[in-house]
Amino acid sequence: MFESSLFIRWLSKPVRYIIWLWKNSLAYRLICRLSAWFMNIWHHSRIISWFKKDGLLVRTWQHSAVLRFTDWLANLIPNFLGSIYARLERWFRNSFLYRLLDFASGHVSTLIALFVMASLVIPYSRWNNRYTTLAVLFFFGLFLIRTMGDRSVRFAVKAIDLFLFLFLLSIFLAQVFSTYPSLSLRFLAFYGTDFLMMLILISTIRTKKDLSTVLEIIMIGVALAGLYGLYQGIVGVPVNQAQVDVELNEGMPGRVESFFGNSNIFAQNIVLFAPFFAAIVLSAKGWQKKALFTVAALPSLVALLMTYSRSGYVGLAVAVLVFIFLVKRSLIPLFAVLGIAAMPFLPDTVLRRISTITNFNDSSISYRFDIFMTMWQVITDFWYTGIGLGSDAVKRVTENYEIFTKSVPLHAHNVYFQIWLEMGIMGLVAFIGWMVRTVKCSLRVIFSEEGDPYLKHVLRAGVSGLLGLLVIALVEYIWYYPRAMMLFWIFMGIVLSAIRLAAREPEEEQGNA
Repeated sequence: MFESSLFIRWLSKPVRYIIWLWKNSLAYRLICRLSAWFMNIWHHSRIISWFKKDGLLVRTWQHSAVLRFTDWLANLIPNFLGSIYARLERWFRNSFLYRLLDFASGHVSTLIALFVMASLVIPYSRWNNRYTTLAVLFFFGLFLIRTMGDRSVRFAVKAIDLFLFLFLLSIFLAQVFSTYPSLSLRFLAFYGTDFLMMLILISTIRTKKDLSTVLEIIMIGVALAGLYGLYQGIVGVPVNQAQVDVELNEGMPGRVESFFGNSNIFAQNIVLFAPFFAAIVLSAKGWQKKALFTVAALPSLVALLMTYSRSGYVGLAVAVLVFIFLVKRSLIPLFAVLGIAAMPFLPDTVLRRISTITNFNDSSISYRFDIFMTMWQVITDFWYTGIGLGSDAVKRVTENYEIFTKSVPLHAHNVYFQIWLEMGIMGLVAFIGWMVRTVKCSLRVIFSEEGDPYLKHVLRAGVSGLLGLLVIALVEYIWYYPRAMMLFWIFMGIVLSAIRLAAREPEEEQGNA
């Protein structure tokens, strides 16, 4: 009824006409030929061969004694509990409490998704970082209960890439050798709980249905946060002069922050998760679901404009460009033209905000460069070992250096500098290596001739959001708020789960043959 309505038929005519004009244009034919030439070069280049196979270090790691020992150690408790259950199975089955907990333990990934959704909509003033710790302990307990009765459920340690392992090792060493161990301990807890939640999520997402459920629940939270951000933009919020140069941005309204207490943090999470809206819409079979998630995405995108986050604008542009490239490269020029055509329809305040991106007279931009100058002095002295885990330890050491800002910076305003300051060169290389490996493994699935279309769409969205965020990370310390750090690790859990499911598909097909 909806698809055959007069309105839809009326609306589809100009859309079809525009598409016809584009496909019959000279520009489209040139782009198709250029794309074909590029893909021919791509498929016969050393770059594609690098994507198709793992390097020596990664292959060695996958068969190393260290990985086997880590797997044994991580699953020591689950295996022990499993042996106890095997001996007392009748007693456990007769226990109402165990049956209740066992039922809940079968839905751990869904419960994690519900917690993440809640974390997206709890106001900043009411959020407490202890919520994450308590939630992880609860999920860990349920996971252990699940491992008792189901021997196929264990920690997915093999999903830990070599570079992720090195990054975790860097975190631990940064705590052990911290200049101020007591100041670093709190941050070790943040990293530890976030990693454990990510590992539990990866270990409990065992089917595409599990992944779909988790993703859609989380995206409901993103939509609600976007809706509240849109509401803030409509009713208005006070101007925070600490975030805006009021002289260069005269007349600009207050920047919306939704439930996050910071406009840039809100913007970066929209950039990180918004591509999943497109993945769900492209994968949905019925028009109802496509329409629902299309509508759900709109408040977040409009709210992003109202954050007036310049790094968010750039990050979203990168995410959109990458997503279109991975879905259909020939549409990039069309979307570029549509983007330029839409510029005159943007609010004047947004256009003026965009125009100040390269204005070094803007106080917030010059302030960042002053921070970089301050922190670079510290990096040159601690480039090898790092100062110690956490921004508190970095701030304490930075006090002893020449400060180019009005006060000692709270952080480096750049996630790469911050990791370098805290964990030394090993931590920085490990983090970048982890990001590169994640993108590489995702692209390997995306460009494979076979494979599940849903997982490919999820990974297209994952790569797009991740690259958009990593661009933002050049001028923002994206983990300054522990809740934002937790959301990043959950995001990585979703991406790594999709990669893991894609890798298991060929194995299952061989097993069924």
